[in-house]
Amino acid sequence: MIDFMIDREPVVNLLIRLKASDHSAFSEIFEIYHQRIYSFCCKSLSKEDAEEIVQNVFMIVWENRNKIELKYSFSAYLFSIAKHQVYNTIRNKIAQKAFYEKYLQQVESEELIQGYDDSIEKMKAKMKAIIDRFPYRQREIFKMSRTFKMPYKEIAEKLGISENTVDTSIRRSLDALRKAFSESF
Repeated sequence: MIDFMIDREPVVNLLIRLKASDHSAFSEIFEIYHQRIYSFCCKSLSKEDAEEIVQNVFMIVWENRNKIELKYSFSAYLFSIAKHQVYNTIRNKIAQKAFYEKYLQQVESEELIQGYDDSIEKMKAKMKAIIDRFPYRQREIFKMSRTFKMPYKEIAEKLGISENTVDTSIRRSLDALRKAFSESF
């Protein structure tokens, strides 16, 4: 695996510290592995999707840090998570495409088009109302990411926070929007 490129002992020491919730160990692990995970993801997905998956991979690592087995290859663990994230992203994109194609077939009549336009405006208004209720910092992070298309790293640097904080804020925003819209439909 890829661990042969990195001296195993320091990585094991970092993992031990990570299991003890050491944030600096997590940052060091991120610095060691994030570019390789990103490159792996870029082979199948866009740069934006790859960035999001890298964030997801390391969020999963942090959330499951106590379950990490030191006797197994850590890089294999990371790439396994990334592989599943890539597959899920591709599967979701295929499902979305099929949904949109089916929907577009139904939108041929003028009545459906008018109803669709009205629905879009209602959804935009609802989304704006939901976003306006977010706490200030969460709203700011969400708009920087989704409106201005800024990468997580740039947002983190601009606001003086960690990329993990940006990722957590975006996840919370998206969860709130999903919940609100799933209740509507």
